[in-house]
Amino acid sequence: MIVYKQHEHTIPYKAFERALDLLSDIGKKVFSYTPKFVIMDTTFATINDHWHLVGTDLDPKSKDFDQVLATRWIKVVDNTVEKESEA
Repeated sequence: MIVYKQHEHTIPYKAFERALDLLSDIGKKVFSYTPKFVIMDTTFATINDHWHLVGTDLDPKSKDFDQVLATRWIKVVDNTVEKESEA
């Protein structure tokens, strides 16, 4: 999970992009056992007074799989593709 440094509902766009990059990089290591994982928003957050992102694998056997499917996905990360270089 990535949490912004202050309790805020929204964050600057550049901070959002940075958080996505960080969580993608961390997730590629944590979820290396699965071909894809997702970064989601906080649809079902129990603490709603701050912004955060959550990464999860797509394990259909997990207890919260229905909740994962019902949560808005921000990004699907493909672990089978090396990071693309910018031209």
